[in-house]
Amino acid sequence: MSVMDHIPKGKTTGIGSLPHHNIDAALDFAFSFDIPFLPQIPIRNPWEYSVPQALDGLPGIRVESDGSAHVDMTVWEGRARSFDEKLLHAFDRATESDAFEAFEPSPATSSSWQPFLWEVQERATKVAKIQIVGPLTAQWSLRSLEGGRLDEHPEVCAQIFRLILARGLAMSRRLKSLGVETIVYLDEPALFVLTPENPRHLLGLQELKLVISTLKKEGVAVGIHCCSNTQWPSVLALGIDFLSLDTHLSLGSLLLESEALGHFLKEGGRLSLGLVPTTEPGKINSRDAERLFLEVAQALESGLGPERGKAAFTDALYTPACGLALHTPRDAQNVLATLARGI
Repeated sequence: MSVMDHIPKGKTTGIGSLPHHNIDAALDFAFSFDIPFLPQIPIRNPWEYSVPQALDGLPGIRVESDGSAHVDMTVWEGRARSFDEKLLHAFDRATESDAFEAFEPSPATSSSWQPFLWEVQERATKVAKIQIVGPLTAQWSLRSLEGGRLDEHPEVCAQIFRLILARGLAMSRRLKSLGVETIVYLDEPALFVLTPENPRHLLGLQELKLVISTLKKEGVAVGIHCCSNTQWPSVLALGIDFLSLDTHLSLGSLLLESEALGHFLKEGGRLSLGLVPTTEPGKINSRDAERLFLEVAQALESGLGPERGKAAFTDALYTPACGLALHTPRDAQNVLATLARGI
């Protein structure tokens, strides 16, 4: 049996970021979903935004209060070699269970990580979801202090790729060591700029594919979360287990690629449907649940045919459209109530 055989169908989970100030409150919320997820609570600390959290340890990284991140290239150049040695040492020991332990999230950048692991054990959780920003979004969103793109510094991009892979492996191995079937979402919102004709983007896709295949070899299920439109055939061909999307923004464009989507589903891939909009969650009421679920189910049946469309919907996971960090705890509760009522 594969790990996907152990991932329940038609269940709820979250994307990651939450608006809570309190760790316990964030954990209670995350464990209210069918499949609990690791909370990120950046209101406590800007290092808990997705890019800084994933790149903790990268030499020269600086983080602003809004979560934007830059690299001081002078600092990076002075420390890059020693950090490379640390990464390479871990990959040289990759077959050892503790090889990547040093790359687990730290309390300074992921206040919920250790409490999440404790809760997973206490609750005897069978399936859990974690997330980390993907290498393309990290590379394409990060800038030097002078504002330059990292395309000008391919050696930094290579280090970012290795760091994200090491951290993903560390987190996956920790959960697996607790006997938890693990889902890892790579958060790749920057895929909206993907241009397959661009040689650098093609190289980036190959790197992303390597991250996915390496994580899958650990016995975890891997998904990509993209809350915008992109070149869907290229993404669906990456070997992912789950495609996570904002249905209101992107389902229409995804269904235009019915051949690629059909092949993905036939090969065992599943959708992770962001059913509840997060642009204005305060306006969403749990009474909207039936309409939200029905509209997406009907769209899938129309685009894929009744039988395949129904299976794609019932086999999916159901989530908010995106993270909830920029909203309020009350809004988050509305989203949860809507998802729970829709099932």
